[in-house]
Amino acid sequence: MNVKVMKFGGTSLSDRQARQAAYRHVRRELETGRVLVVVSAMGRSPDPYATDTLLQIGSPLLSAQERARLLSIGEQLSSLRVSGELREAGIDAYALPLHQSGIVTDDDYDYAHVRALRAQGVRAALDEHAVVVACGFIAASVRGEVTTLGRGGSDFSAVLFAHMLGLKEADIYTDVDAVYSMDPRVDPSACRHERLSYEEMLKLHSRVLHARCVRYAQAHHIRIHLRGTFSDTAGTLIA
Repeated sequence: MNVKVMKFGGTSLSDRQARQAAYRHVRRELETGRVLVVVSAMGRSPDPYATDTLLQIGSPLLSAQERARLLSIGEQLSSLRVSGELREAGIDAYALPLHQSGIVTDDDYDYAHVRALRAQGVRAALDEHAVVVACGFIAASVRGEVTTLGRGGSDFSAVLFAHMLGLKEADIYTDVDAVYSMDPRVDPSACRHERLSYEEMLKLHSRVLHARCVRYAQAHHIRIHLRGTFSDTAGTLIA
């Protein structure tokens, strides 16, 4: 089975118009195989289900375990929203529940470390559906409790799913169309990179990609193709 992992960040899912742009890329990949879509929480603060918004809702007296459960709401809602809208568009989609995702971690609720990747649940869902929508950022401990992979952890989730499925590439879609030497919205003279090594990407200290994601991809020889949700340009290949 040909499978593509596609991760969409919060700004790519912030409203229906943005999500329609994301779905256009999903439809293109469906022409050649199945798709595992990895989603962040929708939007950014003060959007109602963004991670920072959820943090503001919760009491500072919540335990780390309770905070992880609170933050997981954003990604779970996002996966269900995306799955439902894909179905409305006539695409056979399924929102993967957390217990089926197969990313097993330790009990560090804020910055969990991966202990095992179990592909059975994801593979079973892909056998039955054209598109499987998985939550980024969140995982489950060996005891079955919700954990989180650190801020920006949805990028990390994407390469974890790629590794789990034996794939050598993950596509990560953002609101910029490539990796630049600096923010092109601030400095129009910023240099656009078509290709970077893992080391070069890490040295940029760019907020476009989570460093933990890049290090894991490097260790497991997974190419990261960073693309723009609102663009058809080639993006940046990190390999």
